[in-house]
Amino acid sequence: MPDATLGRCGTPFGSRVGMVSLAWRDVTHRPRPSFGRLGRVLWVNEPARFQGGAERYVHETASLLAGRGIRSSLLYDANTPLDTAYVRAFEDGAFPMVDLAAQVAAINPDLIYVHRLRDLRLLGQLRATGVPMVRFFHDHQLFCLREHKYTGIGHDTCTRSVGFHCYTCLGFVQRRPDRSLGLRTLSSLEAEQAANRRLDAFVVGSSYMADHVASHGFARQRIRVLPLYGELEPRVAPAVCRERDLLLFVGQLVRGKGLDVLLQALAATRYPARLAIAGDGAQAGEWRGLASRLGLDQRVTFHGSLEPSQLEGLYARAMALVVPSRSPETFGLAGLEAMQRGLPVVASRVGGMREWLCEGETGLGFPSGDVAALARTVDWLLERPDVAADMGRAGRVRAASLFNADRHLDGLLRLFDEVSGRVQQ
Repeated sequence: MPDATLGRCGTPFGSRVGMVSLAWRDVTHRPRPSFGRLGRVLWVNEPARFQGGAERYVHETASLLAGRGIRSSLLYDANTPLDTAYVRAFEDGAFPMVDLAAQVAAINPDLIYVHRLRDLRLLGQLRATGVPMVRFFHDHQLFCLREHKYTGIGHDTCTRSVGFHCYTCLGFVQRRPDRSLGLRTLSSLEAEQAANRRLDAFVVGSSYMADHVASHGFARQRIRVLPLYGELEPRVAPAVCRERDLLLFVGQLVRGKGLDVLLQALAATRYPARLAIAGDGAQAGEWRGLASRLGLDQRVTFHGSLEPSQLEGLYARAMALVVPSRSPETFGLAGLEAMQRGLPVVASRVGGMREWLCEGETGLGFPSGDVAALARTVDWLLERPDVAADMGRAGRVRAASLFNADRHLDGLLRLFDEVSGRVQQ
């Protein structure tokens, strides 16, 4: 087996910012429960729409907690678009952040659960309310000047803690949303970290991320690893046969996801594998050009962003999913969702993917950025369809037993009770 290390492993107020800017004033002061499990959580996330993995987690988990008797409210950035379908998950309302002290007093939550929030002034105002605060670290925003965790020069995976070496890889140069360049300094990043260290507890999706957060001075005893869960109800796969030469890539077409590595590996395989690419992103044009220069026009299909039913068809036909990330995934949800559908996964050995990937049992690993190793791994797996099928079945069982919503919610509520002082830590 090539390069594989075997192992065991509420009702929203309006739909426009102008309509909701003062909606918090309509909220009455609500008494907290005097005993038992906490009853009200205030979520804080700048976007209030379906945007990425963090937003999906916020929406789905708030919805699931309602089934456990937990009421939820959301505070979001007033300068971002509001999706009314998204905020229906928050039965006690969704409100733009306009006067945090008054808003928190009116909502009267037992706990504040922070997700995406960059403004240190707002974070400080939330802390000043005295309500216990927990933060989920979904990405490397606080732990890399570039935020992507691979070097600006050479595009190599970075596993180091933030330090002066970040300047040598041009880590301080950032591209803003308007495509202009900006600078981010170590001192500003360290100030962000210092402000966040004062929170009561931290949630991460993998042991990798727990180690990485702790390496930046966050108290280990306040970090809780709560692996994520996959789709709540995976769609029924179409009744089609798997195509033993078809690989699948699902994700953003950005450099950190490593699609360029996969394309180069595909050009080097002995087995004439084909590749279906589902997703779009900033490097889409660049990767299309690379596929053409590598002579892969007849073997690679760029499907763009797909509707769920279309993507399900690709999951049903493919023999394996490849996750070639050079940026360390904090968890790697695409791999888990492939396992739910009975696909083996070939993944780079970076970040949190080892949380769910058992090499030799549910898939195979390869060194990040190693084109030759990835080519050998793909050849090995596709030449053994029976082994691939066995890995897919094992992955389905592992995903269902270890990475389900109930396990995540149980751990989350235990943490919330500890932080809010409702149980002995």
